[in-house]
Amino acid sequence: MSHSYASEYPPGIDFDPAYKKFFEDFYALSDTPEVHEKYAENFTDDATLIMASKTVKGKAGM
Repeated sequence: MSHSYASEYPPGIDFDPAYKKFFEDFYALSDTPEVHEKYAENFTDDATLIMASKTVKGKAGM
């Protein structure tokens, strides 16, 4: 199933295109298991990631 990660913003909102691209790329990576390392590169080495009831500390735990 193909997904669209195009984000939309209300008219009149001045939103930096660099942030828009980051969010779209980040969410596309998060749904693509084959590029897990690229996804993990978006976090610092000591990041805490919480997804529902699972919490991991650092890239190694991702």
